[in-house]
Amino acid sequence: MSLNIGIVGLGFMGKMHFNTYAKIKGAKVTAIADVDGRKRDGDWSSIGGNIGAAGGRQDLRGIHVYENAADLLKDPAVDVVDITLPTYLHARWTICALQSGHHVICEKPMALKSSEAVAMIAAARAARRRLFVAQCIRFWPAYAKARELVLGKKYGKVVSAVFTRLSTRPTWSWQGWLEDPRRSGGCALDLHIHDADFVLHMLGRPRSVLSRAVQGKGGAIDHITTFYNYAPDTLVQAEGAWEYNAGFPFSMEFQVALEKATLIFDAQGLKLCPAKGAAKLLAVAEGDGYFHELAHFLDCIRRNCASPVVPPESALRSVQLIEAEVKSARSGKIVRFK
Repeated sequence: MSLNIGIVGLGFMGKMHFNTYAKIKGAKVTAIADVDGRKRDGDWSSIGGNIGAAGGRQDLRGIHVYENAADLLKDPAVDVVDITLPTYLHARWTICALQSGHHVICEKPMALKSSEAVAMIAAARAARRRLFVAQCIRFWPAYAKARELVLGKKYGKVVSAVFTRLSTRPTWSWQGWLEDPRRSGGCALDLHIHDADFVLHMLGRPRSVLSRAVQGKGGAIDHITTFYNYAPDTLVQAEGAWEYNAGFPFSMEFQVALEKATLIFDAQGLKLCPAKGAAKLLAVAEGDGYFHELAHFLDCIRRNCASPVVPPESALRSVQLIEAEVKSARSGKIVRFK
């Protein structure tokens, strides 16, 4: 069963999803919508991000192109709507797309506020349509393999875990929306949520959080470190930052200490360091998290089922976790997470 995709929003993630669908059998982008006329004309040279190359020129022949997302939602050639708009527009256009009868894939974070995420879930239920949230790290091969090993318990329980995600300041975004916390939620909600979400995905809900942060212009959080309280003998920490100057290389890494082994992920790949024997690089699935998540979501749509990897309720919990972390960072106090 082939599925026709309509992408709303041609920024960094819109470009990434557009290119990814071309690699997925049975997926075809039939429509795009963006307010920028240059992008609608195929000039994607202004599209940048913290990974990958700039957009360049794009051949859009055979694709329906719209300035207004509302017109894309009326296009009979669209089966699935992929929302890759700025975060503050996620809830509005996800709900519109659901109400127009489409299944929806929404880029992370799910919404700017947890209350908006709750409304999105309610809209999906009312419309009897599927809603998927693109928390790509759950599908990133090295992270997925690490979770598999942790849950398999062959090497014992988690003793400690440290996740880091560091980037230059996101100056590439349309009209500077990423640097405006009122539209993006700042580093905590846009960047750090990748690791906060994975902590939830791998270890479940923490009892509480304790966060510290560096604030930038307008009170935006540009750097956050959080300790997650699971058990007295377990230390779990995640750090996210985008305060670094141009030229700083983007990095995402983790170290997970188990009772009988240590897992390390960096630019070299995923390494297992057992208590006995030599360390070794582990084989993981080919491709990246974008490919695996979008292929998975489309398969769920074909089978008319919710995602067992990212139910929308779990994406909501990740937004709620970030809200707890920000509350802790601003108050300096431990915040319980219910």
